[in-house]
Amino acid sequence: MSNSLAPSASQRWHKWVAEHPVGSLALIGVIATQLGTYFGYCFQAIGLPRLPWPAFNGALVGGADTWGSPVSQYWAGQSIHFVNGVIFAILFGVIAHKQIPVKGHVAKGLIYGVVMTIISMGVLVPYAYAPKQGYGLFCFSGPDGWKLPAGVLLWHLIYGAVIGLLYQPKDEN
Repeated sequence: MSNSLAPSASQRWHKWVAEHPVGSLALIGVIATQLGTYFGYCFQAIGLPRLPWPAFNGALVGGADTWGSPVSQYWAGQSIHFVNGVIFAILFGVIAHKQIPVKGHVAKGLIYGVVMTIISMGVLVPYAYAPKQGYGLFCFSGPDGWKLPAGVLLWHLIYGAVIGLLYQPKDEN
């Protein structure tokens, strides 16, 4: 028989988040990164380019020659990818969440995702991941035209939405 006085899963989660601010953000970062990564691999199903960020990160930090094999490169990239996801989730909770001037945790997460997209498409894609391929901030003349920027935006919106759904401090909107 259910005890009506027992806290709900949501109440237990909020309590745990309040008691473990950095640890909860780290866990949220892992969850958001995993969900975004899964969907990034599936983007071809909706006509967008596949976004295998772990493979891109592995290639970025040295490629198969440095890591010894494509499998090693992938796992090195996967590690870097998840560390990035955790760090950006912690930055969201510690700094950005309080600074984004809108109400609603999910809205704050979505805005954070847009900011991350601007950084990604403005700096990372054109200078690190795909240099000299025609990509840049608001530049849709790359090989995929509008599709890569749209995919990067969608990826970060998924990440931001998950962070906003899971990180909801009680004392803030």
